[in-house]
Amino acid sequence: MVEVLVWWVIFTAVLWVLLSLLAGRAVNPLGVFLGVVLAPVAFLVAASVVGFLALALGVFIVPLLLLAPLLALLAGFLTALFVVSALAGVDVARAFIALLLATVLLLVLSGLLWRSPLPPKLPIHF
Repeated sequence: MVEVLVWWVIFTAVLWVLLSLLAGRAVNPLGVFLGVVLAPVAFLVAASVVGFLALALGVFIVPLLLLAPLLALLAGFLTALFVVSALAGVDVARAFIALLLATVLLLVLSGLLWRSPLPPKLPIHF
């Protein structure tokens, strides 16, 4: 669980640096932190609401049933992106680019960490 918390903090810091670089000014780190915390909540709320609405309207418009999962995921992603961009104080395009760059950077760092040799752990005896 600690590893997830460490990567979450690193992701927030990298996202703050990238948003600041792309905005050309220092963005509010508290806004970036709140955006990272609240974006999954916004994703879940928007995806559920749009999914239920699409399913309810799918009774009358049958092709909408096929598009309901895609529409729900798109609405959730856009809502989460709007939350991050609004709380960080940057436009949506820069927030999207910063999220992509932060994700790719952390994926590369995770891959390098996974492939790097780690020293053996010392046995702990009580």
